[in-house]
This record gives sequence, structure tokens and C-alpha cells, in this order.
Amino acid sequence: MATPKRRKLETSEGSRPMSAFALRQQLLAASPSLSPAPQSEPAPESQASTPTPGRSPARTRPPKRTGNAERAEEPLQQQVAVSGSPKGQAGDGSSGLDAEAPAKPIPQQFSTFRPNKSNSRSYGIKVISGEVTVAGATIRPTDGIQWVHAPHCHGIPVVRCSDETTLELHPHPQAASLRKLERLSPLFRSLWNEPEETKSSKKRAAVDTYKIICTADDAPKRALIQDLRSLPAWNKKLAGLAKIKQDPALSVMLCGPKSSGKSTFGRILSNRLLTTPGQRRVARSVAILDLDPGQPEYTPAGTIALVQIREPNLGPSFTHVATDEQAVSIIRCHSIASVSPASDPELYLECALDLYSHYQSTCQGLPLIINTPGWVLGTGLDLLTELASSFKPTEVIYMSEDGPRESVEGLRAVCKANLSTLPSQQSEFTSRTAAHLRAMQALAYFHTRRSAPNLITWDPTPLTTSPPLLVNYKGRNRGILGVISYEYQPPPELLTETINGSIMCLVETVDPKAFGRLRGSIKGEEMDVDDAESSAKLEELVSRTTEGVPYIPNSDAQTLDPRHSQTLGLVLLRGIDTKAGALQMLTPIPLERIMAAKEAGHQLVLIHGKLDSPGWAYTEDLYYQSFGSNDADKDDTVEVMDEDTERDDSDKEPENPHLAGDVNGIPWIEVLQGHEKRPVGSRVWRVRRDLGRGAD
Repeated sequence: MATPKRRKLETSEGSRPMSAFALRQQLLAASPSLSPAPQSEPAPESQASTPTPGRSPARTRPPKRTGNAERAEEPLQQQVAVSGSPKGQAGDGSSGLDAEAPAKPIPQQFSTFRPNKSNSRSYGIKVISGEVTVAGATIRPTDGIQWVHAPHCHGIPVVRCSDETTLELHPHPQAASLRKLERLSPLFRSLWNEPEETKSSKKRAAVDTYKIICTADDAPKRALIQDLRSLPAWNKKLAGLAKIKQDPALSVMLCGPKSSGKSTFGRILSNRLLTTPGQRRVARSVAILDLDPGQPEYTPAGTIALVQIREPNLGPSFTHVATDEQAVSIIRCHSIASVSPASDPELYLECALDLYSHYQSTCQGLPLIINTPGWVLGTGLDLLTELASSFKPTEVIYMSEDGPRESVEGLRAVCKANLSTLPSQQSEFTSRTAAHLRAMQALAYFHTRRSAPNLITWDPTPLTTSPPLLVNYKGRNRGILGVISYEYQPPPELLTETINGSIMCLVETVDPKAFGRLRGSIKGEEMDVDDAESSAKLEELVSRTTEGVPYIPNSDAQTLDPRHSQTLGLVLLRGIDTKAGALQMLTPIPLERIMAAKEAGHQLVLIHGKLDSPGWAYTEDLYYQSFGSNDADKDDTVEVMDEDTERDDSDKEPENPHLAGDVNGIPWIEVLQGHEKRPVGSRVWRVRRDLGRGAD
């Protein structure tokens, strides 16, 4: 019996010792069935069906022919060689016998689309023949160009298609302005898979707004990405919901803990309903009742809204947060002046019921998707059961199979046979927290600019360069009736300092009855008089600060009646000109919308509550000035922290505070030098609601 040593001596002269792995590679290279396919033919089925951990069934399909897609006409043979053969075996004549390194795991396949360049960023899909599926939406030749935004901080949408599909990929016309928001905040940096800064890359970036990620090896080296997935149980449920044909229309209420996949499932479901062939395609509309004030999809944080959508949703919320165009219509919006319904559960419930009432009157017959917050215990569960019993949806889906049991049983008692549970899907990689995403959404919201046709763009310059909207606050013909503080009423002498530099809600009151709760001596029915008398009675509610700013005292923590009011949007109070008697406001709300409310005789009020502090706005100038400097690292200018949240790490030292620039003359900004830390009491003060919870 030959020993290993003898086998080594018997090898032919000049040949190198060969490992088992190298021998296997040589045999594979010699097999004609595994050689790379020509460009015009799909990859071999054996390669596409190689078992890989974590791969979805859709990735077993053979790759498509790119047809007329100009960007997709890269040699397909190169991609097959990378994914199916070792280096040196794709036709360069090398034997591949020197490959003695350990076998690398087969890269995870993200898409059935097979060009050898990669996908992430912003682009448009136009189907020439066949059909393409992306984020639950089925795109056909009659759908025109569908625009996609795919940043790393969200799941990357997977493009799936068949062999016969021909499509075109188009650069996104608004991508450049969205990318430039990185000049204003590090939260928008390292999101788009940009190439390294070279002359050629800069020139190419002016034209290319996307890349295609076919495998995990194509992903950016410094980024953790995750493809947008729909679990098998989700797909089964989605298919069943899309086939339902009934009268009244389908209504689905999504419940579950935080980060369980409610928003993702709702987005996929809405895209599927919009693009499913049949009777729904004639209407081409879906109603969204977004009841999550912490992470809303189409409106800024702190609001809940009824929205009608006519096109698939193929981007994160900060890319369409201010839309009110042909594809998206905000039917009605309410603000609870907080990112959590816990601040005022009664107001939250009233606003939700009013939105549903408007759905019944204005959107009857449209499929309805109801998204709820992740508050599923205690008072949160009471709110969910109350909403479910009032809405009576045809389906209630709880996005977790792990409970809590109390929540599931409570909903089941109300919904009975209509409740079903689905497995949750939490993100494996999180580069942005919920607080970060709210800040990104707010920044994008206030930098939104309208552009035709039916597209929005973003202004990448600091808000300090934008002329503010001057609103007179003196006299009877002033622009606003006054300021109302929800939950906490600051002393009159501190009101102007409290609201200056803060974000507030601009609310339109369509009837004087909206103020009925704010003063016990003036009842709602007493205001049911003509305009002159109602205006006089409203003036009785108004007081003024020492600077003359009007406000409505609210020591009892009352609110406007949502049945007679609606929120137009958010405003950032940039400053108060006490000499001119004007408020300097920044807002993306169209001026014509504000003027229409005034011309209709409606009163406008500013609501001050517990919205997030706009720290992103205070630091825009500093980041803008330091962006692109030779001594500043754009990716690591400062440490991204959960500032002003429950997990506040703001006492930690920033990484490079000197890169922020000079802060002289800039309000609300401080830079810590060396080992300095914030003084005691400088962080956000919060009201504790659990005092004595652990007491005997």
C-alpha cells in the first residue's frame, strides 16, 4: 500500500503538490457541463441551484436575459466565472492548480438579475417585455418607469425576473440632491455605495445613480447590508390577501411589538394590492391609515394620517415624507405633538377614530391597511383592542409568534376568528436607530422642494440660507391665532424661549368648536354663532407674553377637537422678531395651502408639545462648512449617538470635536474640548412616570 510520501515522490517532474481542494477544482474545470455559458444564454441551472445557507427560493431561478437594457449589457460570462469558478478558470488559460487556500463560502445571491455591476442607491425600472418583481410590486410594460431608492440603512430591494424579461434601468433624476444631504449631517453618509473619491468616479457619479448587487461579495466593504426579505409565511398570507374579493373592501390591521416587521409587511402588501391583476388594478389605489407617530411612512414624526397611494412604495420614508402629489395624497392628518401615544392616549384614540371616519366618507371601497405602534402592553394593548373593536377590520395580523401572550389573547378576545399571527422579522444589521431615522426624516422633510412632474427634490444647503416665512403675530389680522402647549404649559415669561428654535405643528381649525375644550367658561355650543361673534369669543381665549406673542393658556392640558381641526404640517421656528412682531418660520408646507386656509376664514394655531429637538438643524452649518475639507473624514466627523433619547450617550466625548468648526455666534451648540464633559443638568429633562413603581 502506497504511503503519502511515496505518492509525493511519484509525481511527474515539474508538477506541484496538489491538495484535495485543488484537485477538485481541476476536475470541475475539465467538466464541459460546468464551463461558463455564452452571454446570450442563461447561466447553468446547476450553478443557480447550488444550496447556500440563507438563500431565498427565488434565487434558484436562472438569470434573465438583459435584452435592451443598456446598463445590463455587461458580459454575463464574467459574472458566471466569478460565482461559479475559481480565479484563473474563466478562460485565461491558467490551470488553477495553485489554489490551495481554504474554500471560501459561496457568496449569497441577492437577485436573479445578473449583470456584473451592482445594485444600491436610486434608479428607475422600466419593463420592456415580461414583468419584474421588487418589494412586492409587480412591474409591467404598461407601468412606465418606477423609481427606487435603496440606501444601506434599510433592506435593499431585490429585483426578480424571468429569462424572457427585458428591462431598462434609468438614473434617478433626484438622486443627486438626495446624496448631497450628507453635507448637512453624518446620518446621510455612507448610505449609497459610492466608489472611492477619484476623478473618474466623480465624473461617473454625475451620471450613474445606482449599482447592482448580485452577490454579497459586491456589497460595500465598510457597510453591512441586508436584502429586503419576505418570509415564506408572509408570502403565503400575502397571496391569500391579494386574492380576497369581497364587499366591503379588504381592511387589514397590523399589530405587534417594536421592530417586528409591521411597516415592511404593510409596504409589501400595499405594493402587491396596487399591482395585482384584476378588479383592484382598475382602481389602482390603496388607503393607508398610519397610526404610528414614532415611525410614520408619509408624514413627519409626531403625526398620524390617512393617506391614499396610487403607485408602489419603493423607498424609505425620508424619500417621500412630504409628498402630496399625484402618486400620494394625504387625505387628513392629525398631530399628537409627541412621537408616542403614551403622552396622551385619549387624544391619540380620538384622532385615530376621526381618520377612520374620513376613510369611510372619502375612500369607501378602497383596500385599507392600518399600521399601529409597537406598544402592545398595558395602556397600549387597551388602545389596540379599542381600535380593533371600532374599525372591525376583516383581518388582524399580529406580527410575532412569541407573544406577549397577554397581547395576543386580548386581541383574540376582540377579533375572534379574524386574528392570525405571523413570524416577526427583525433586521440583522442596524446602522441607524429609530431616533436616527426620525432625525433623517425631519431633515429631509424640511429640505424638501417641489419639482415637476410629480417629483420632489432636496435643497442641500443649510436652512440658515433659506429665507423664512414671516408671520405677523400682532393685531387682529395676524397670521396665527396663538400658540397652544399640549401636556405642559410653560410660564408665560418663558414661553418665547421655550418655543424659539423648536419644531411645532401648524394646525388648521375648520370650526370654532375645535376650541371648546380649552376654556370651561366658553362651551363648544356657545361658539356655534356667526363668524363675527365666534372671532370675538376666540379672542377672549388669547393671552400674550411680554414680547406680545399670543398664546392660549392651557393649564388643564386640554387639546383641540380633532373632529374640527387638521394638521397641515410641521414648522421650525427659526427666530422671533419682537420689533417687527413677526415669527420667522421654516416649513415645506406650500404657501398656497396656508393662504387657502386663511382665505376660507379658518384659524391657524401652532401646537407646541414633545416632538424631538431639532439638533440636526442646529449643526447643519458646521457640518456644511467642514464637509470636503482635507483634514476632515466625512464618514467619521463625529460619533453618531442616540442623543436626547432614552439611551442618551451624550455625556461621551465626540471623536473629533475640532472638525466641527467655530461655533461662535451659533445658538444651542457647544463643542467639548479634550476630556471635557457636559455639566450636570445640561441634558434633556424628562418627566418620570414610574416613580414609586418598585415601592412596597
